[in-house]
Amino acid sequence: MSGSSVALDRQCEGLTWKFRVRVTPKAKKASVGGLHDGALKVSVHAVPEGGKANKAVIASLAKWLGVSKSRVTITAGDTTRLKTVQVEFNSTGEMDDAEAKLKKELA
Repeated sequence: MSGSSVALDRQCEGLTWKFRVRVTPKAKKASVGGLHDGALKVSVHAVPEGGKANKAVIASLAKWLGVSKSRVTITAGDTTRLKTVQVEFNSTGEMDDAEAKLKKELA
């Protein structure tokens, strides 16, 4: 992200984003926003057992970015707090909306 000294470490290829998230399970307040060492912070109520927290992370990111849950995938870090996530967008307009939300949140 240009214009910011701290940025989300994100790879873009076509209509696909790949970035890292730092997850806080069992959080009192579920939220998406902020950065931790170049990773987007995601807090969820779910416990890190049986994939419950991972499902909650996918649901939170999908809602926050305005895409369906089926287009958000955890590609690495299933059992750790630091995960790599892939998001596939349907259109450039949808991706631009997510980009605007990301810039606003991380400004």
